[in-house]
Amino acid sequence: MRKNILVWAIAACLSLCLGVPCGKAQELYRAYVSQVCISTNATGGLVYKPFGNRDFIRKCARDQGMTNLAGLSLVFNRTANALQVVSGTNHVLVCTPLSFSGGVSLTNTNNTKVERLEFVYADAATMANGTLIATERSFLRSSNQLTGFALTGRLQYAVPAAGTNSPTIYSGSIVAGQVFAFHHDSEEDDDQARISGFGFPTRD
Repeated sequence: MRKNILVWAIAACLSLCLGVPCGKAQELYRAYVSQVCISTNATGGLVYKPFGNRDFIRKCARDQGMTNLAGLSLVFNRTANALQVVSGTNHVLVCTPLSFSGGVSLTNTNNTKVERLEFVYADAATMANGTLIATERSFLRSSNQLTGFALTGRLQYAVPAAGTNSPTIYSGSIVAGQVFAFHHDSEEDDDQARISGFGFPTRD
């Protein structure tokens, strides 16, 4: 219960702090990732470091030769099924740190909830680096028009050694969407979740 409250609190905070309208032909949603990065040091000891949004953005900027991080943000691109760093109010794609594909998805009868177990591909990897297990919720009007989207899940993946860098394990959580407030009235919350105060982007 506390974990659920924390996840939705993070999502609510994101909604108040960030605004990511949908790019043309894309569904972009603000994203928050909180991970632990595990590696080894020169003496063979294990090193544990937090790794989140700012780290994704810094790494992306460094790889692209960018020195100015202003205007860069982390989003979940639902159309591409990927975690991306975008730039400016037009949300120009800078890089794609993680993409998701394959696995198994289970959907309820009215298509408002999906349980996903998918493979994670880090950077430009062609072989899977790990897995994402997540719950995806779509909030619909009576006319079946999409009014909201939220994704919460757990990430676990590994990046192979490169140069002097040791192999690295990443483990943590991902929250994506735009939710100001979430509440439920009964045990039917899985399929009848209610949302108030949405600030979702419109589709082009």
